[in-house]
Amino acid sequence: MTDVWLIRTDILLPRVRALLDEEELARADRHPDGPGRHRFVAAHAAARLLTAEAAGLPPERVRWRRGPHGRPEPDGLQGELSVNLSTSGPWALFAVHRRGEDGDGDGPAAGGIGVDLEPVPGDRVAARLAARYYRADETTRDAEEFARRWTRKEAYAKAYGGRLADGLRTHAGPPGDGPGPHRMHGPLGPCTVHDLPAPPGYRAALARTGTRPLRPRLRPTRTRARPRTPDRPHPARRTPAARPPLRRIAPYRPPHRPAGTAAPPAARRPRP
Repeated sequence: MTDVWLIRTDILLPRVRALLDEEELARADRHPDGPGRHRFVAAHAAARLLTAEAAGLPPERVRWRRGPHGRPEPDGLQGELSVNLSTSGPWALFAVHRRGEDGDGDGPAAGGIGVDLEPVPGDRVAARLAARYYRADETTRDAEEFARRWTRKEAYAKAYGGRLADGLRTHAGPPGDGPGPHRMHGPLGPCTVHDLPAPPGYRAALARTGTRPLRPRLRPTRTRARPRTPDRPHPARRTPAARPPLRRIAPYRPPHRPAGTAAPPAARRPRP
């Protein structure tokens, strides 16, 4: 099972910057001060929180290592988790897969995942980009179809940690073939891809290396997590046993009235 989150990056808590490491902060500060920087911080803080939750670690203990083409992976977890992040506008798409589940197979690339989230361009832009980057049998003037193919191709390349050019050369399936799962075979190896629900005006896809069926599970995003600060360490995860018990509510009992006495008249509501 692969867990997927769609995250609004302009509504998270402002203090999430405290979650990022030095490299992430340096990358964030290369963005001009404004929405772009805020969205970068929010997306990478969410990725850190969700990775930490999957690994059972506090967020500050998550470390990243990068592959030959810059793909980040959690470091120090013996390759147990594969994660991937894609951002576009005020949205981020993040996925976590626990390697070894669903029969991923063997090899260093087994169970790698990739996600991509892209805005749907105009028809003229889509036709120009398709003619430049797609195979001859995939050129299209349909912007929705162009974006559907692009997200699949880029998710394929990211799943293997390869170059986008390798994904663009890979056939993304016939038009209108449904959300999937579908098989893709390209220069990096076989892959299974699945279209994902996306906000209006966007398309999204998830890919996993290998040929096993892909089972994405969309998860709700929680934006109430409190980041660690120097004066407040990461709190221990609460368990059901630690939660306060629910208060018992006594059933209603009417007041005692001696036999033979009339009930008091009901209060009359004043007219407006």
